Amino acid sequence: MKMFTLLLLIIFALSAFLYADEAQTAAQPREEKLDDMMMAGVVIMDPANSEDYSKAWEKFFQVSYLIQNTIGEEFYGVTYYTEDYSPTEGVGQAYMVCTQVKSPNDLPEGVSIRKIPAANYLVFEHQGSMEKVGETYNYIYNVFLADSDYTVLYRDTLERYDHRFMADPDEAVFEIWIPVQGKQ
Repeated sequence: MKMFTLLLLIIFALSAFLYADEAQTAAQPREEKLDDMMMAGVVIMDPANSEDYSKAWEKFFQVSYLIQNTIGEEFYGVTYYTEDYSPTEGVGQAYMVCTQVKSPNDLPEGVSIRKIPAANYLVFEHQGSMEKVGETYNYIYNVFLADSDYTVLYRDTLERYDHRFMADPDEAVFEIWIPVQGKQ
């Protein structure tokens, strides 16, 4: 039941992200250095709408209990860009729903592996109604980063869902990890 509830909340969050457009003031992010991580999960290419993301989460939860050697209880949504990335053509963006693993061994059919390289991140928290997640992303990119000395690196961007996400839907919390080059 927890997985189903989490899935529904994530689907709702992604839908809200795609349709929100107002700015939101958020707390200052914290800086984190993340070591290499090995992730196992389900990948979709060139997601076009919230339904694509929802299907990825559904597919992941169908196989997640079969993934061995997991680290922690967190789930991740990872956005990354392939060599053929072209925002004007709408190709080359990937989204992976995953969990961290110790090794890539004994994975179920349909599960992909991705190594996320060590990087420096700004970690923002989205707290509150999932209807406001688009506002959080707008604040991150169009307010905070636009007026900062950080340079966004076009590498793996993480959404980290832990136990705080299962709270009251109006008080749910998840983290958004943006890879950056430090202040100049």
